[in-house]
Amino acid sequence: MIMRSVVVALAVLAAAKVWTQDHIYRSATEEALLHAYRAKAVDTCQKAPVPDSVATRTDSSRRALSQAWSRPSSLRLVIGNSDVAVNVWEVDNADWAARFKSTHIVLEAGEPTPFARCRYDVMHDRAAVSVL
Repeated sequence: MIMRSVVVALAVLAAAKVWTQDHIYRSATEEALLHAYRAKAVDTCQKAPVPDSVATRTDSSRRALSQAWSRPSSLRLVIGNSDVAVNVWEVDNADWAARFKSTHIVLEAGEPTPFARCRYDVMHDRAAVSVL
C-alpha cells in the first residue's frame, strides 16, 4: 500500500513537472512572438481597409479607428483563422492550413468593450479589420 502511494505521488509530480514546463514554454513563445510582430501588426492594421458600417461612415471615425490600433485594448496570439469556413476533417481543402495552422495576432480596439477587431496574419503579412 505504501509503495503504491509513493508510485502515485511520483507519477503526479512527474505530470505536474511536464505540465509546468509546457506551460512556461508556450507562454514564453507567445510573448516572444507578440513582441517580435506587434509593431508590424499595428502598422498593417492601421493601413488595412475598414469595412463600411454605421460606425465607420465618417472620416473622423476611420481616423480614430486607425489611431486606436496603436494602443489596442487586447493583444493575443491565435492559431488558425476561425473566419474561414473549413471543417477539421476536410484536410484536402485548400484553406485548411489557413483555418487550423496559420498564426494570427488579434488586436481589439476600444475600452471597456471593444468596438473593432483586427486579425493580422503573420505568415502572409496582411490584416483584416472587422467592426463589432
